[in-house]
Order: sequence, then C-alpha cells, then structure tokens
Amino acid sequence: MTAPPLRVALWAPVPPPLGGIGRWTLRYVDAAPAHGLDVQIVDISPRDAAFSERSAFRFGRARTAGRALWDLGRVLRRHRPQLCHVTSSLFWATPRDGAALALCRAAGVPTVLHLRGSNQFVEWREALPRLQRAGLDAVLGGATCVLVLSRELEDYLRRVLPGRRVERIGNMVDEPLPGAALLPPRGQGSAGPRQRVLFVGAVTPLKGVGELAEAVLALPDVELALIGGSGGAIDPERRRAMDAHLARLRATGRLYEAGELPPEQVARAYSEADVFALPTHREGLPNVLLEAMAAGTPCVVTAVGAIPDVIQGELALQVPVGDAAALRSALARLLGDPALRADLAARARRSVLERYGVGVVMAQYRALYEDLLR
Repeated sequence: MTAPPLRVALWAPVPPPLGGIGRWTLRYVDAAPAHGLDVQIVDISPRDAAFSERSAFRFGRARTAGRALWDLGRVLRRHRPQLCHVTSSLFWATPRDGAALALCRAAGVPTVLHLRGSNQFVEWREALPRLQRAGLDAVLGGATCVLVLSRELEDYLRRVLPGRRVERIGNMVDEPLPGAALLPPRGQGSAGPRQRVLFVGAVTPLKGVGELAEAVLALPDVELALIGGSGGAIDPERRRAMDAHLARLRATGRLYEAGELPPEQVARAYSEADVFALPTHREGLPNVLLEAMAAGTPCVVTAVGAIPDVIQGELALQVPVGDAAALRSALARLLGDPALRADLAARARRSVLERYGVGVVMAQYRALYEDLLR
C-alpha cells in the first residue's frame, strides 16, 4: 500500500522576479509530487524586479510580509502541514521569517529554516551589535533544523549555535535540454569568430562584473555576454568603475547585454559560450554555476560561499576575489587550451549531475523531513 504524501508548507518566493531562490522554488514544486510531497506554497515574492546589493527596509515589502503571514496562518489551519520549509535570505527579512517560524511552532509544526546565502551571513552576524545578534540567534534557534548551502556556513553555525541542529543540502539542477540558439552570432576577430565569455546573474560590482569587463577588455578577439538585470550598488565608486569598464568594452563592439531572460532561454546560452565566468564576491550556492557545469561549459570562479564545495578544487579554475589580472590570466589560459576546456567540462558535468541533480537533492530533502518527523 502506497504511503500518503507528506504535507509540506513551503515559505518561498515564486517568480517574478527571477532570481536564484525563485528558480529553486520552481524546481522544488515541479519535482515534489514524484517524491511523495504534497506542497502548499506561501509566496513571499515582493513582486518587485528591482535588485540592490544593499538589504533595506521597504514599506511595500512590509505589506507583502503581512500578506504572507496571513496566508501561512490559513495554510496551517486548512492544509494542516506536517512540516514547514521556510526559505530565508535573512537581513531585513529576519523578523518576517522569524514570525513565520513562530506561527508554525504555535501550530505544533516542525520547521526547516533554509538559509539562502553563506559568507555574507557570517560577515553580517559578526558585525551586529550584541542585542541584535542575540535576536538573530533567537530566530535561528527557533527552527527545528537550520538548513544551509555551504560547508563554510555549516561549520560556522555549529560553532556559534552549539546544540542546534544544522544540516547541509545543496541546490539542484536539471539536465539541460537542447534548444534553438539564443545569443547572436559571434563577432569577427582578427583570425575569425571571437571567443565568448558568458556571465549570468545580477550585473553589479559584488558579482565581480567590473573585474570581468576589465579582464575581457584586455583579451583581444574575446567578447563578453551578460545575462541578467542591473541593480543598486553598496559602493557608488565601485559602481562607477564597473560602468566605465563596461562602456569601454561596449565601445569595442565586444559586449552583448541580454538583460533578464526566462530560465529556459538562459539554459541554452551556456552551450553557446566558450567559458562561463562567475567572479562573485559573496554567494550562497549559485544556481548559475550548477547550470553552467551541467551544460558542459568550463568555468572560472572565485572560491566564496559554497563554490569550493561544488568545484572540489579541480572542476573549475579559481581566482582571488577582486583580482582582474588573475581573472584575465585564467580566462586566457582556458580560452587558449581546448583540451583543458573539454576535460574540465566533461568532469564538471558528470560531477554536478551526480551530486546536485534534481532527483538526488529532492531525495535528500525527503529524508531530512522524515527524520525530523520521527
């Protein structure tokens, strides 16, 4: 006899806007029935496409939080979930997500608090005044289990929150499907079509876009394709420097700016690039890196957040954060060595699908839920 589905309330954003957490939500919901999960979503999306590097309080999002908490209460009463999975980016969302955890506790429902970041949380918590840090820790401690993306954050939370249950499960990726070409034809260089470097994500300084544009500018016959929207920057000077590098690259005709694209279109873009670059300064576990690896595109990355866990030191080339010269050298090495690109691409694709495929990760969620309910 088949066991009844496990009832889960999912507190998470549903696109729009399209971001890493939103794409995770879509994958989770699509795969849930095959893993015996009956999911009721409480949508916490702000419905605001504007992105900023700085987390800030906004009255519109306070209204959204109130609506989400009302919806969660309704789901708890009507759906009677056995467990609640709460995704959180912390910062200004901490009071909202803490209130969601409190509602679940009052209803006697175990909770998974799923933190969608890594090194930015560590830096932020360490800089908080004592009372605010105690409030944050109370929210973290109010969950039955804190779920993280990186070994870095797992080790940190186990050290500063002794006795609390902390588990680590990565994001998930689909095996890419073939499709029609998305990006425009490559421009012509001195010896034929240019080589192409691809970046996918928010076009901001903290994603390393300034260093990437500077690096590509110094590589003749190489063009840069950017997929993603722009947003506000914490440091205006770094934003001006990024914009200046992009303007110089644009003037050479070696910059293609696609803006925001649907996930199915982004998935096709990876295979049309020679190299995927993610020189980000802070990260959780970037979906775009998993997608690039699954598409068989060799990668150049910075070792922040869960990126070292994903690439395991050998599945991509690593560069220091903020180092445009090192980034230029890594890109030149990879672009100039077809055998190295093919080797990295094949090993990375095999590894990422074995460890982060949708079926693999969803089975880990299901096992965690069952363990908590026991």
